[in-house]
Amino acid sequence: MHDAIRGMIEKRRPQGPLDWDRALREVLQEAALAGLWRTGFFDRAAFYGGTALRLFHGLDRFSEDLDFTLLAADPEWKLSERLEGLRAEIEAFGFSVEVDAKHEGKIDSAFIKANTKIHLIRIEAPEGVAGSAASNRLIKVKLETDTDPPEGVRTEMRTLLEPFPVSVRVVTPPCLFAGKLHACLCRSWKTRVKGRDWYDFLFLIARGIPVDVAHLEARLRQSGHWTEKRALEVEDVKRMLETRIAAIDWKQAAEDALPFIRDTRAVDMWGKELFREAVARIIWA
Repeated sequence: MHDAIRGMIEKRRPQGPLDWDRALREVLQEAALAGLWRTGFFDRAAFYGGTALRLFHGLDRFSEDLDFTLLAADPEWKLSERLEGLRAEIEAFGFSVEVDAKHEGKIDSAFIKANTKIHLIRIEAPEGVAGSAASNRLIKVKLETDTDPPEGVRTEMRTLLEPFPVSVRVVTPPCLFAGKLHACLCRSWKTRVKGRDWYDFLFLIARGIPVDVAHLEARLRQSGHWTEKRALEVEDVKRMLETRIAAIDWKQAAEDALPFIRDTRAVDMWGKELFREAVARIIWA
C-alpha cells in the first residue's frame, strides 16, 4: 500500500472494525477524487453532497457516496469513458478495484468495489480487525453524476491535499445548502426519512452558510415541486419546511442518522421544535 494511504489511515486513528472500515472507505473516496482529477473530470463537472461537505467544509459525519453535477446539461455524457483512467490512478495507490458503470435517466453512475479483508491486511489493520472481516465482503463507493443540472449552479476551485494535492471543482456553500434543502423537502426514500439530510441541514445553519434561493427555486421547478408563475419567495420555503417538519417521524429520522455520526448525543434533541427553531435561523441569499 502506498505510504500516503497509510498516512491517511493513521491520521484517522481507527479503533474498532467499524472505524477501520470507514477509514478505508474514506481514503478510497479521496483516491477516487484524485483519479477523476487526473482524467480532467473537473473541467466539466463539480463535486457536491455530503462527502463534499465533509472534505471541504468539516462536516463531522460519514458519507457513503461521491456526488457530482455537470456544469451544463449534456445527454451524451458518459462517465464510463473516464473509468479506466480512474481505476489506474486508484490502483497506483495500492488498491485492487473493480469499476462498473451504470446509466439511469439523467444520472450517470459508477461503482468502485474493493475486497475489505484484503485491503485491511494491506493497510496493516490489527489482526483481530482484518481476521474478523468476511472474505467476500466488499467496500463499495458509488459515484453519481447529474447530467441535467438545474440552472444557477455556482462553483469554486478547492484543493484536496491528500493523497496528493489536486484541484477539485466544488459547488459553492450557498448552492450546496440549496441542494440540501431540496433533498430535505423533496427526497423520496422508500417510506423512511433520510435523517442524514437533516443532520447536514443543522450543520449548514450552525456554520452560518446562507441558502441560494434562486438555485433552490431552479431545483424545485425542475423536480416539479414549485410550479407557480411567480418567483419563489422565502416565506414559501418556510411554509414548505413547516409542513415537512410537522409530518416527519423524528425518532426514525434520528435512527437513520446514527450509523453515520460519532457522537450520538447530536440527535438527542431531534424533534419538531428543534427544527422549527433552526428554520428561524436560516440566512437567505
